Amino acid sequence: MEGRTESIPKNSFDNMADMVTNGADLGRLRRINELAVIAAVRESGDLRVAQIAERIGIARTSVGEVVRGLVGHGWLEEKVPVATGRGRPAHRYRFRADAGYVLGLDIGAHSVRAVLADLDGTLLTTVRHLTAPSLAREERLRAIGRTVTDCLRQGGITPGQVWMTVAASTGWIDRDGQILMSGSIPDWAGVDLTGHLRALLGVPAVVENDSRLAALAEHRRGAGQGVRDLVLLQAGRRTGLGLLIDGRLHCGFGYVAGDLSMHRALKWEPAIEYLLLCDAVPSTGRTGDAVADVLVAAAEGHTGALVAVRRYVREMAIAAAAVASILDPELIVLGGSMSQHADLLLPLLRSELDLLCLRTPDLRGSSLGADSAALGAVCLALEHLFAALLTEQGGPLGPLRRPREPGVTSHA
Repeated sequence: MEGRTESIPKNSFDNMADMVTNGADLGRLRRINELAVIAAVRESGDLRVAQIAERIGIARTSVGEVVRGLVGHGWLEEKVPVATGRGRPAHRYRFRADAGYVLGLDIGAHSVRAVLADLDGTLLTTVRHLTAPSLAREERLRAIGRTVTDCLRQGGITPGQVWMTVAASTGWIDRDGQILMSGSIPDWAGVDLTGHLRALLGVPAVVENDSRLAALAEHRRGAGQGVRDLVLLQAGRRTGLGLLIDGRLHCGFGYVAGDLSMHRALKWEPAIEYLLLCDAVPSTGRTGDAVADVLVAAAEGHTGALVAVRRYVREMAIAAAAVASILDPELIVLGGSMSQHADLLLPLLRSELDLLCLRTPDLRGSSLGADSAALGAVCLALEHLFAALLTEQGGPLGPLRRPREPGVTSHA
């Protein structure tokens, strides 16, 4: 999985004229122009000066001057022109995505996953190490360190080249990245995961709930691209909700938005028992994964298995209908391990929601699968980095470098 992803939103520059009118100095205006050029090139790939000028609405001569400065400072790279006919070949420019890297982590009860990406969001390598829910806290932290080390080694990257780390973790996490509660990892509460990750590589770090980051990934580069409001149903042995409103993560005042653990009527995690206790799976179809066996048997038409799956979906639908009725999202994405069986589950879920909702949202299965939370961490890291460039004080951009830590260690 790769491709062009996050860039500075175009509307970040909509207030440019207002800033000039309000007395912004020429140095600040130069920075705005530079960021607009960088955003255009990151979004569209290799561009000529004329194409950049057309995209951002700035005079070609001004764009040429800005581009030369950005090339000199290492932000852009000039591609060697290739002559294809008469006349001088046009010079093209690309963003120096390989100038730095971001690291996305997914820390769960059963594994630690690390994803390395460049500043364009192109994935370089993924490493996953298995763990166990009973693993002691210090051992889990060491497992995180080993996973990070192996990921950087496989990507041929040194720790000094990493600009930022973002981790997706199971549990209730406060604004400072402290783990306040975790139902799936017994001793995870109280861990200062943000501080640990900062010390690990000496770079800015952010920690966020895994369901939220899975939702972010689906919105930025998965099943939810192009929609404004999205709800992710994390369905499997562990459940969760991720909410995006107007394209932004919704965490709530106390960072508990989407948590259903205290609501018996809405919590569908215990419904997994319908699948675990189902004995309607043919002996020839058993793989050792009881849940997957039942889902496969149901898809093949085995009556007992299908009854168990319908019972599970009915309880999941109650939670989905509650959030759909309150938010009225454009899309609900089925994530988690059960997203592999979306062809079976989504028609059943749609039938239940039609009975419970005035308007049933569009339903889709995750297109990112097990990598979604780690990819969401990469997306959030890139957005924090480029938001930091917008908020840093000063005049024109200097040499390409890692942004200073203040302003990039809080959540989205």
